[in-house]
Amino acid sequence: MWSGTATLPAVSRSQLERKGEKVVRRKVGGPTKVPSNWPDFLRDSTNKEELFQFLSDKVGSNDWPDGKEVFITSGTDVISRGSDHSMPRCDHEEADTRIVVHLKDALDKGCTTCLVRTVDTDVVVILIGKYHSLTSQHQMAAIWVAFGTGKNFMYLDINAICYALGKDRSTALPMFHSFTGCDTTSAFFGKGKKSVWEAWNAYVEVTEAFNNLMNHPYMTVTVNCKEFQLLERFTVIIYNKKSNLDSVNEARRELFSQKNRTMENIPPTQEALLQHTLRAVYQAGIWATSDHCEQKPPTSEGFGWTLESATKTWRPVCSNLPVASQACSGLIKWLQKRHVHVWRTMLMQEGAVEVHITLQLPM
Repeated sequence: MWSGTATLPAVSRSQLERKGEKVVRRKVGGPTKVPSNWPDFLRDSTNKEELFQFLSDKVGSNDWPDGKEVFITSGTDVISRGSDHSMPRCDHEEADTRIVVHLKDALDKGCTTCLVRTVDTDVVVILIGKYHSLTSQHQMAAIWVAFGTGKNFMYLDINAICYALGKDRSTALPMFHSFTGCDTTSAFFGKGKKSVWEAWNAYVEVTEAFNNLMNHPYMTVTVNCKEFQLLERFTVIIYNKKSNLDSVNEARRELFSQKNRTMENIPPTQEALLQHTLRAVYQAGIWATSDHCEQKPPTSEGFGWTLESATKTWRPVCSNLPVASQACSGLIKWLQKRHVHVWRTMLMQEGAVEVHITLQLPM
């Protein structure tokens, strides 16, 4: 099983080149020499498309032993060998979610024990998130994951994990994972999964927001909605578990001015957090509908992404606040003309700015 044609927001060729990461284009064919550097090769979407089609053709033409049923993805179609059973077309962009469609199909056909092989943490998170939905119709299902490679290889019992987490946390996990950092969303600087998991334990109320966003894919989120307010409070807890504040802007001010935190170690502004949340909601929406053959996701425009007309590439929207140099210079000049002494503390993060000004009026 492999991914489809990538049309969702992704790191573009130009972005990789700006980062100094070489993108190698190579024609895929039978006699072609295997690339020595797979990560570089797979960064090119055309390379991936040709490789996946090549693999589909080769696997599909192979002679399989009697009694073996093989299903191979080929674009939006599924090729079956050794079975009269056919699967409907699937428009999923990534194999991560498409695995759930195949797992559900196997359970519908009567399979009770299923093993998924992956090295991707996202797949484990998605399966945990969909576990209760899948087993509500197949109560005898036993789902396992063969995860990792080499010394880090292990078998994960998804049933046992979900039993330990409980239904609410299991269902909420994909949104938690998306919000705290995954392949398509950024993590909070210096805050790993262990740290944010401890914050979740300290503020379990945010589980309601995670679940609401999973149960209502692509929900419209604003700074005034309950879900965002819970996520904002959760973000404060991530940076300061003892804080009583609900506002990330207030928490930024307190941590910077009273606790001498560096800018890297304070929360994002509310506006930057909103854009981050929108990106997390979009990704979680894709995961929430992973058991649908046709997801038909909405455009990512407005979900913390924007399409640059000149380059036709997707860019993350860090903030809709004005640029600091433009937003503040006029205010400072206006005050200085009135003989007011101004001290400025600029707190900038992800392109967003918040200005704290102390005024000393002339005697």
